[in-house]
Amino acid sequence: MGERYLIYLVLMVLLTTTALAVSTTPYHLKLLAVQEDANGKLSGSDADLYIELRAGTGRVFLDTYPLTKIDTQISTRFAKEIACKHYHLDCDNYDFIYTIKAKSNIIGGPSAGAAISALTAIAMLDLSYREDVALTGTINSGATIGPVGGLKEKLEAASTAHLQKVLIPTGTSEQKPLILPAVKLEGENITINADLPFSNSSNHTFNLLTYGEKNLSLEVVEVSDLDEALFQLTGRKLNAEVVAVEIDPGYQKIMQTLQQTLCQRNAKIQEEMTQAGLVLDDNVTQNINDKNNLAENATKQEDYYSAASYCFGNNILLKFQYYNLSQARMENINTLFSQLAQKTNELSKAVDQERITTLTDLQALMIVKERLNEVQQQIKGYQEKKSNLTLEELYQILAYSEERYFSALSWKQFFSLEGKEFVLDNGNLKNSCQQKISEAEERTQEVALYFGNQNLMLLQEQIKEARASGEKKEEALCLMQALQAKSEADALLSSIGVGEENLPSFLESKDRAVLKVIAEANAEGVFPIMGYSYYQYAHTLRESQPLPALIYYEYALEMSDLSLYFPEKATLPKANFNLLLPQKWEFFAVGVLVGLLVLLIPLILLNSRKKGGEKKNLSNVSSKKK
Repeated sequence: MGERYLIYLVLMVLLTTTALAVSTTPYHLKLLAVQEDANGKLSGSDADLYIELRAGTGRVFLDTYPLTKIDTQISTRFAKEIACKHYHLDCDNYDFIYTIKAKSNIIGGPSAGAAISALTAIAMLDLSYREDVALTGTINSGATIGPVGGLKEKLEAASTAHLQKVLIPTGTSEQKPLILPAVKLEGENITINADLPFSNSSNHTFNLLTYGEKNLSLEVVEVSDLDEALFQLTGRKLNAEVVAVEIDPGYQKIMQTLQQTLCQRNAKIQEEMTQAGLVLDDNVTQNINDKNNLAENATKQEDYYSAASYCFGNNILLKFQYYNLSQARMENINTLFSQLAQKTNELSKAVDQERITTLTDLQALMIVKERLNEVQQQIKGYQEKKSNLTLEELYQILAYSEERYFSALSWKQFFSLEGKEFVLDNGNLKNSCQQKISEAEERTQEVALYFGNQNLMLLQEQIKEARASGEKKEEALCLMQALQAKSEADALLSSIGVGEENLPSFLESKDRAVLKVIAEANAEGVFPIMGYSYYQYAHTLRESQPLPALIYYEYALEMSDLSLYFPEKATLPKANFNLLLPQKWEFFAVGVLVGLLVLLIPLILLNSRKKGGEKKNLSNVSSKKK
């Protein structure tokens, strides 16, 4: 009995020691933040970020001293997930304990996201790193680092804290603010509020790299993504391999068919107008021909999504001209709206019956649901306001609604595209919807901090709509609406510090970042149909319409990284070679184990010998009795 007890005691001690060994001295980085005085003026401040790893189940714990102005819990969780996914880390076996200590009430939020992701990766990989380097920026889908405000103040805080280097987001070193106008997405078209300024009135450009070097004795380096940031922090090049995008042949075939369908519809509407004796105005004809030329050029380059978008815009214009020139009567308009409402409801029911097993299925569902929702909203607006609208306004609503329905019907083809299966049940869809809403809300708070309230109304309305869709159990629509809101907030934040003259180079860097994210998703067996489509459209627009291009780049980033929110369908477990690499805590644990064995094994052997002697004596006694 004593031997068993000792062995059991040894095992319990060893297991306990191993579990405790996961907790090590916390990893640490300096954070750079801003704080407000009584008058609302911002100034720089430093804070300390710590992370501890404990054996666990992937939970995230955050403690802040004092409390931050904006809740950082969402940013922290998102940043941790980005690091784990980007470096293929086995984070489900650990709990993550983050602590932020500041001297005053700082403004938190997503601006600490990049630093949290970087420190998470450092801790999980147990990398040597520099603590005299600070990183500021948001962490976005695809592990890209996005701009934040208050950089001049943050550099001054870094100098005061005796740091040697500060990493800032790419494209933000030239501080000539660009204020992105309020935007409204209408299908593939973006309407820009021309009443809001494109950029501020100041022509002065303030270079942060020069300011840091000459005035603060501080090295300032721009980084575009998490890999570049970790290289500056650790000297290690991770994910250095260049991955090319391999376009899914199935996607290309379906998108080409979709493009042909929309462009052929263009010709069909024009034929109907000719037969009805309706003649287009020369300016309208020129506009249509210009877009058709763009569509043809895009088709030649196998950019079928952009071509489809141009044809879609033409179809709306032609339909409007058809109704306007034919002077459609009110009773006919009522009939057409009634028929459209019935077809929309039938298509919505049919889509609800689709089996959603892949991220391609999910994206197809999101796209179709979004378009059908637009149609339903247009019909609702018509029903509520028709008595106050002119015939011309009614024609516009009807034309857009009909073509939007046809677009939704065309996108339904993507349900046939095969792909890697994920767990896309209602529970995971609901959680992803709520997570994306939270991310969008947090980014909106950041927008309000640096841009005021002029750009918030549309964002807040989108978030409200997303929440309403979630309450109606329309999780796919909710996810799409929240994704768009977050993307547009990111576009606004991306405009911080980007002067109009620097916009082309900034968009070029954004183009490379998005392409990298798509390539990484592609390498993992997931081809993001909407991410790639939006990328192509942004690439097409960036010279002629840079601001809409920026928004579509952000859409592409979000749509290319949906696997972050959904687990893969269970397969045979894969070996995780990261776990085979010895870490500091493992060396510690091995040392403790060896020490305990050295001490306890002799005791076990001694106890065993004593028992052997006792058995021998008992045997002798028994013989004597016989």
